[in-house]
Amino acid sequence: MDTTDRITAPVGEFCRLAGIGRSLVYEMIGDGRLDSITIGKRRLIVLDSYRRLVERQRVAPAQLVPPPPAPPRRRKTRAPA
Repeated sequence: MDTTDRITAPVGEFCRLAGIGRSLVYEMIGDGRLDSITIGKRRLIVLDSYRRLVERQRVAPAQLVPPPPAPPRRRKTRAPA
């Protein structure tokens, strides 16, 4: 698939192009790492936003997916006397 002239790609096609899953794509849309538009019911990924993401990763390598937050610590409670 030649993406040099394309502006957008449907989510499924973008997943194949980028080699990542749908849930990660939607997470990246939600946190602003990827831009998307909706036409009718169809969600399209703006490919320039993906190119910018790749460039940012090249300049300052970082994890694609941030680590999950640490689970909350449980407080020790005393049994009532």
